[in-house]
Amino acid sequence: MPILCIVAALGIVVLSLFFYLLNTARKKTAPATISAGKKDYTPVYVSIADKPDSIMRGMDKFVKEVQLTEKAGDKWRWIPMLIFLAGVGLMMIDGLLLLFGYFSLVFTGGGMLLWLAAFIMALSLRKSDSSDFSPRYKGTKEILHTLRDDLKPNSTFLGHLDLTGAMIKTKVAREAQDAQSRTTQYFRDEWLALKAKLYDGNILRVSAIQKSKMRKSYLKRSRISGKYKTKPEKFKGSAHDLKVRIVVNPEAYKIVSNKEFRQGANVGKYTISQLSTEDGMINVVASSPFDEVEHDQILSFLKSTYSLLQRKAA
Repeated sequence: MPILCIVAALGIVVLSLFFYLLNTARKKTAPATISAGKKDYTPVYVSIADKPDSIMRGMDKFVKEVQLTEKAGDKWRWIPMLIFLAGVGLMMIDGLLLLFGYFSLVFTGGGMLLWLAAFIMALSLRKSDSSDFSPRYKGTKEILHTLRDDLKPNSTFLGHLDLTGAMIKTKVAREAQDAQSRTTQYFRDEWLALKAKLYDGNILRVSAIQKSKMRKSYLKRSRISGKYKTKPEKFKGSAHDLKVRIVVNPEAYKIVSNKEFRQGANVGKYTISQLSTEDGMINVVASSPFDEVEHDQILSFLKSTYSLLQRKAA
C-alpha cells in the first residue's frame, strides 16, 4: 500500500506538469524582457535584394507558413495526455490485483514508462512552438511599403533584415575589463541595412544599429563569510544609432543648411550626433537612448533629412 500511495502522489505531480505544459504551449503573450536584455522573438534573417512587392509578399508568406505549421501541430497537442491516461490504466490493473491478494508492480512499471514518454513528448511539443515575430519585422515591411513609390523604376532594394538576436556571440564588437577585473561585452547589432536608388536620382542608404552592454558573470568574495559567490551576468542597457547617407543628384538638388536639422538637434526619438554635407553627400548619424525605436520614427527622420535638399529650378 505505501508503494501505491507513492505512485499516486507521483501521478498527481506529473499530471500537474502536464496541465502546465498543455496550457502554456499555445499562449501568445507579449514577450518578456529577460535578464540579458533580449526578447523571446522568432529569429529571422531576410535578405533584401528584390523589388518591394516581391519582398513584402515573401515576408507575408513566411509568416503564414509559420502559422500553418503551428496549427498542424495542434492536433498532436493532447496525445501526451492520452498516453498519460493509458499509464494510469496500467497502474490500476496492479491495484485490482492487490485487492484480490496478488502483489505486482509489472503494470505499474509499464505505466511509469508511459508517463515518461508522455512527459518527453509534451515537452518537445512545447519547445516546437514558435515565438511571436518582432515588431521590427512588421515595421521593416512598412518602411519598404512607404519607400517603394520613391524607387527608381525597375530598380530594387538591397540590404538585409537581421532579427536573429541583438546579443549573440557573433555580434560581440569588443570586451573590456574594469578595475575589479569584471568583463563587459559590447554588442553591435545592425538589424536593418537598406540601399535604394530613388526616382529623383538620389541614392539612399539607411542603417539601424542597436548597441547593447552586458557584464559577464564573475566570482566575488563575501566580506562577511569570506566565501566566493558567483554573481550572475547583468544587462547594462542599450541604445540605438541610425545612419543615413544620401548621395545627392547634383542635376536636381543642392544642399542647403537648416536650423531645425543640425548637429545636436532632436528629431523624434533621435538626437543628431554627426552631420556632414561635403562632397555632394549628406551623412547623418543619430542616436537614441530609448529601448525601442518604432519604424515611423525612422521614416520621420528620413523625411527630416530631405529638408537639407532644395530642388534646383528647371
